[in-house]
Amino acid sequence: MLRERIGMQRLREITSDVWNPLPRDHGRLSELDSSYTYLRQFTPNVLAAIDFQGGPGTDELMEAVAILKEMNRLGGRKVPAGAPTGFVPAKYADYLAKARKSGEDTAYRHFWELCVILCLRDGLRSGDVFVPGSRRYADPATYLYTPEQWAPRRGEYCRLVGKPPNAADALEQGKEELHAALEELETTLAGAAPGDTGMVRLDEDEHLVVPPLSAEDVPAEAKALKDELAAMLPFAPIASLLIELDARTHFLDCFTHAGGRKLSTSAETKRNILAVLIAMSTNLGLARMSEACGVSYDVLAWTMEWYVREETLREANTAIVDHHYGLELAKVFGGGTMSSSDGQRFPVRGKTLTGRTMVIHGGQVLSTYTHVSDQWSTYGTKIIVPTAREAHYVLDDFLGNATDLPITEHATDTHGATLINFALFDLVGKALTPRMRDLTRVTLVRDDTPTEIAKRYPGCR
Repeated sequence: MLRERIGMQRLREITSDVWNPLPRDHGRLSELDSSYTYLRQFTPNVLAAIDFQGGPGTDELMEAVAILKEMNRLGGRKVPAGAPTGFVPAKYADYLAKARKSGEDTAYRHFWELCVILCLRDGLRSGDVFVPGSRRYADPATYLYTPEQWAPRRGEYCRLVGKPPNAADALEQGKEELHAALEELETTLAGAAPGDTGMVRLDEDEHLVVPPLSAEDVPAEAKALKDELAAMLPFAPIASLLIELDARTHFLDCFTHAGGRKLSTSAETKRNILAVLIAMSTNLGLARMSEACGVSYDVLAWTMEWYVREETLREANTAIVDHHYGLELAKVFGGGTMSSSDGQRFPVRGKTLTGRTMVIHGGQVLSTYTHVSDQWSTYGTKIIVPTAREAHYVLDDFLGNATDLPITEHATDTHGATLINFALFDLVGKALTPRMRDLTRVTLVRDDTPTEIAKRYPGCR
């Protein structure tokens, strides 16, 4: 069969080849007309070769996909009268309605098929549509325990996260914690003096005021001692620092060959890996690094291709973070129990799947979303689309990192906080403590009507 000959490992390449010509910002369906001819060449083979299946709420879309597959098989040119259209976004519905009303079967087929393909693509990206046997487009439910697997683990998990196993009891516990926090805040507001600018208080207009933290007063003697100690430190080239770091952590052993061979890394290979790491981290580039260190460009490019990969970088970073966590000096900054995450924008050139053009930044940029512990160690880094909300990626490295950091609390800015994140952090027994902008204008949660809450907690309404 064609599906067997293609193989599930090529699903990503096939879908990318077919659907990449579609504009990312398809606000008007007419903008996709230029892609229609291209799609008609490949879509029938993709639909016939791949078994697309839908999750909850995708019944009409999957019915439309089945109809389109049958039309392609039989060579039909007219969309059946009963073909579903409920899955079509509202911004495209007028095109279908006008084509149907005018009786133009070819135009209706044109727009209806584009809508099916667009919604199928978006469904794959969101997880609403999945492909059995695929890793990238797998059914999200396969990442969860089955009811049979979960039953013997439920009690132990609830004990670890401090949650009751019954949903009603968990909701009641959440309400008790909410009211305890509101009562504490009400007491704080009632005890705040009107002129005390350092306290959480209500201003003249009854608006909540959360003052910024005051700067730490560093004595002049401490500053002088800091400067004296800094002057005693010898200058060390970055290559020497990395060599010393490898002697302590053996992080270079994490850079294994992509072929899977677990042989000991030679000194020459370690040298080449260090050169690649310095070239990439300093934005020097392999060509200029080749000129600086005397290693040919081809050797550096080969080393980066076969040794410096995302999985090896993560493993090496984990080794360094774990070593840093065990140092006595690191405990002066924090216990490793709290972390924060934020995104930084960086300009990029050329073609990129992650970059987006943003007027505020004056060109094409991408976002680097990093997770940092209270010991100032970066334990997670992810490249994301700059126009995507950062809140979708908060849990990725918070729960997905393999370090020894005992993190229990995490902070983000407003862009990293959503109600679902509050619920997910609570579900796994962790705390999300974001820095919310315009906090007085945000209603996070209430378990009663605004009137009743205002009566019970006048200052917290």
